[in-house]
Amino acid sequence: MVEGMKLGCRCGQVRGRIAAHPHWQGNRLTCYCKDCRAYLQHLERADCLNEFGGTDIYQVPPAHITISQGQAQLACLQLTQRGVYRFYTQCCNTPVGNCFSAFWPMVGIVHSFVLESLDEQVGPTTGSVYCRDALARVPDELKGARSHKVMVLRLMAKLLAWKLCGKNSPSVFFVSGEPCVAPQQLAPGSAVDKG
Repeated sequence: MVEGMKLGCRCGQVRGRIAAHPHWQGNRLTCYCKDCRAYLQHLERADCLNEFGGTDIYQVPPAHITISQGQAQLACLQLTQRGVYRFYTQCCNTPVGNCFSAFWPMVGIVHSFVLESLDEQVGPTTGSVYCRDALARVPDELKGARSHKVMVLRLMAKLLAWKLCGKNSPSVFFVSGEPCVAPQQLAPGSAVDKG
């Protein structure tokens, strides 16, 4: 069982929690995609990337997330018109999490929004995705035990289970199927990967 985890931005205006849940319901991974990197570079938060340009993410269903303080500080970014919704705090540019849409029951909470050690709470990353987009070759010991293909299949299975259980709602990120705040879309060329 994973105990509830405290969430918060670096300036303290936004606070929340991931509810306690069985260990198997979460999914910790490292994502090396160019879009995750562009998102963090736009926020001027390259400090949230590892040395290979990867982002430590903990995926859970939206129903497990609550924001108890500072909901009005949430902002949203999309790199493209149909891209992933990437939430952050406008008070201090803390990356919060990534969501596909209100329909899909998954939010990838960025490690910098978790106030407790993910290693202690859920253990090490189980795998990595988009290693081909990393800034340099990712050492095998950092990739985790599961391959990109296994991680994608694992997420698809979780999405199906979470959807069948109705875990896409309630969501602090979407209201009536729409993002809780209008997403800012980056101008063409402004989301260029600097890696």
